[in-house]
Amino acid sequence: MTTMTTLERGYDELPVPFGWFAVALANEIQNGDIRTMRYFGTEFVLWRGGDGQIRAVDPFCPHLGAHLGVNSDVVGNDLRCPYHHWQFNGEGGVTKIPYTDVIAPSMKRSCLPTWPVEEVDGVIYVWYHPAKAAPKWEVAHIPDCPEGDWVLAMTREWIVNIHCREIPENGQDHAHFGAVHGVPFAPKGEMKVEGWIRHNKVEAEMKTPRGLMVGRIETTATGPCQSIVEYKDVTHVVQCQQVTPIDSQTTHIRWQMYYAPGLSEGQLRVTQARIRDLLSQVEQDIPIWNNKQNMERPLLVQGDGPILAYRRNYDRYFDFTPDPVPEAVAAE
Repeated sequence: MTTMTTLERGYDELPVPFGWFAVALANEIQNGDIRTMRYFGTEFVLWRGGDGQIRAVDPFCPHLGAHLGVNSDVVGNDLRCPYHHWQFNGEGGVTKIPYTDVIAPSMKRSCLPTWPVEEVDGVIYVWYHPAKAAPKWEVAHIPDCPEGDWVLAMTREWIVNIHCREIPENGQDHAHFGAVHGVPFAPKGEMKVEGWIRHNKVEAEMKTPRGLMVGRIETTATGPCQSIVEYKDVTHVVQCQQVTPIDSQTTHIRWQMYYAPGLSEGQLRVTQARIRDLLSQVEQDIPIWNNKQNMERPLLVQGDGPILAYRRNYDRYFDFTPDPVPEAVAAE
């Protein structure tokens, strides 16, 4: 049997979108840690300084090209190059050269390209834009729980051989829920876009020990690949999903599953069962994702869900127009 390559599947024709993307969980990088990250078809270096702040820069030292993710170390809050011990701060400026005190002001300001980075709800995000445009929106936070702080039930990660656009699109594909996941009736829902935020509300009948019941799924997606999904059915579960392109044909999916505090023993069992069911649905999707072909002109029919509306909204994340240059700078 012949296996179709990712190139033949057509995902190489799609660019990597711009946006905020998860690149690590916060507890994976401790003070003084340095990590080389490989996403978006490129590399960058993350480190956490002594002050606990995360910083991100391009991987190669502007002096003589040493890789700053290999054998470098953290000094205070700075990243020190292993080759000549130049030190850089989070703004990409040189703070110290051990064999000279003569450092040009431009080098002190910034000579190493940096990446915008945020740490939100235990996840580290970087802003990627191929034209280096500034961030256009803020990373979304988990909504407040009326009963108190949400309880983190579990985290899970998968790497799949597919373009990142396909993962959120899966939720718009209403017809697959019956065929793949055994949902007895196709969900019904709506999609609404406000600025950089997409809202989806879906209702579907679900099997429970007490018979069929109507469950609601409410999704708030900020940017191309960050979603907060609330499942309101036999229990109340919040799923935080981050979808990060390793390249145009490979995607890193992260989930953090939360539930409300103060559940009884019986409610907790039901909630844990619901989370296991949601995880099993991803495992059912993965073999399809790993082997499907990109269809830019899919043959859709009534009942498939708002797939085309989703794609039209997603297309704007492929618009890589640089930020306009201020007139005063352009005139210099």
